[in-house]
Amino acid sequence: MDQSTGYGPRHSYGHGQGRYARLCFDGDERHYEQWQVKFLRYMRLQKLKDTILPPEGAEIDADKSEEAFAELIQFPDEKSLSLIMRDARDDGKKALEILRAHYAGSGKPRIIALYTELTSLVKQPNESVTDYVIRAETAAAALKNVGEDVSDSLLIVMVLKGLPESFKPFVVVVTQSDKQQTFTEFKTALRSFEETEQARSETSESVMKVVQPCAL
Repeated sequence: MDQSTGYGPRHSYGHGQGRYARLCFDGDERHYEQWQVKFLRYMRLQKLKDTILPPEGAEIDADKSEEAFAELIQFPDEKSLSLIMRDARDDGKKALEILRAHYAGSGKPRIIALYTELTSLVKQPNESVTDYVIRAETAAAALKNVGEDVSDSLLIVMVLKGLPESFKPFVVVVTQSDKQQTFTEFKTALRSFEETEQARSETSESVMKVVQPCAL
């Protein structure tokens, strides 16, 4: 039993062990939304979802609320656990509200932080276009979840701004085009450009390997 919380796990698992490892939250706010979806599904299977996320006006059974809290505290990282173990002890509904406010709240500081993340996007040297675009979409989705309007045009501009010099031909084509692209169309074009450049680079390397021995 965990002496700090007074609860022991009902299941045999831990972070990185067993089927329940997928329900563990790592404390990264970018992963909170996905974690909450999986956790609420789990709570539904435990017949506790209406306790931790009750319909408006519903009365909550104290014993079930304590049970919901006991389930919840088994999954967060230490930082997240520290947010709820005192202020929401034995109250599953309040515990989830605290986590949601912290990781998916709509306060001004968090909105500023999300915009900063979006506007400072830079594709890393060993990062694929797909992973880079996913980072951009995740930041945009977080802003939309707190009521901010992030248009496709703005998202495209932010992604273009963070592309390296090798993508300059693509950037020029997009910025000089009169066509209004959706972000889906833009993603497809960007991935196609990356694949074309990779194929061209591989072909050039193959040619060099053939030509160099002959030159000797």
